[in-house]
Amino acid sequence: MTRHFLGLFALALTIWLATASARAADTTNPAPDFKEVYDLLRTNLAGATDDNLNRAAVEGLLSRFPGKVSLVGGAADGTAIAQGRMALGKSAVVENNVAYLRVGWVAGNLADELRAAYRALTTTNNAAGIVLDLRFADGDDAAAAQAAANLFTSKKIGAGLLVVLVNSKTRGAAESLAAALRRADAGLIIGSPTAGEAATFKEFPLRNGERLRIVMTPVKFDHGPAVPSGSLQPDIAVTVSADDERAFWENPYVSPAPTNKSPDLVTNNLLPFVDRISEADLVRHRQENMKRIDLLNLPKPWGPVREPNRINKDGKDDNSALSRTAEAPKPVLRDPVLARAVDLIKGLAIVRQPRH
Repeated sequence: MTRHFLGLFALALTIWLATASARAADTTNPAPDFKEVYDLLRTNLAGATDDNLNRAAVEGLLSRFPGKVSLVGGAADGTAIAQGRMALGKSAVVENNVAYLRVGWVAGNLADELRAAYRALTTTNNAAGIVLDLRFADGDDAAAAQAAANLFTSKKIGAGLLVVLVNSKTRGAAESLAAALRRADAGLIIGSPTAGEAATFKEFPLRNGERLRIVMTPVKFDHGPAVPSGSLQPDIAVTVSADDERAFWENPYVSPAPTNKSPDLVTNNLLPFVDRISEADLVRHRQENMKRIDLLNLPKPWGPVREPNRINKDGKDDNSALSRTAEAPKPVLRDPVLARAVDLIKGLAIVRQPRH
């Protein structure tokens, strides 16, 4: 271990120990001697190595400045790298009439990409609303966040309900975008509290491949007040473990495999996990029940179920359920955060329909 490394490590650990000691005892005693503490830990603490002691010192130092400084880009937090710093990550139509727009990195021409994606999705579909997914989104361009926010607040795209999805990995300019939409009352925010890093940051590359992000200035939109510091609280909280949410985010139609952390994949928000059954599913279930009743020779509790005549190639009535291939079941949204958003949009669209 070089003298330079020991000096930096000593400074970091000394600061951390000093602040921890002040919190615990609230005394004016000087901090313990770093070399003394280091040698005792290195010699007597099972599993203590130079690497993990250094990591502990760095994490302790950064923890003293929550929301103002952080490490990004490593194995534990590679969101920006995984996204390839693409502005728009994904766009799709969910459940026939909900436009889904996923943001990866808030920068550059994000607003133009969002506008183009929405137009492409609604060329043949009338969208009842928009889901703007900012989970795992990052960014460092406050101007791009402002332009994207203006896109929704001015109703340049979307006439229905806007629902914004966030989580603890929503940070930087992505968090500023969510905060701007909240302040403008442009839509509902669903998910879990954000990272609390809605500010302009500067990143400094580190030798190990990670980047040290330090807050420079608070974000201001349209000469208004600065975006408040601290985590942005969702309007509707949906609790999901970090591992499960990542899996749902990657494929919202497949449930994550059970783990020791979440053996039953149960949260305190049960509703999103309930399968939503379509009208076609109800008809199919009713037909299956009728077949069981026929096999048991039981009296039918309801009238006969008969669809309009279907004529086969021989000119005969082909109305038998057994002679037709069963309709493939539609995929069911398993992502509880996205499912809650879709339910809200579709429910509001029904309420807003004119009644005769």
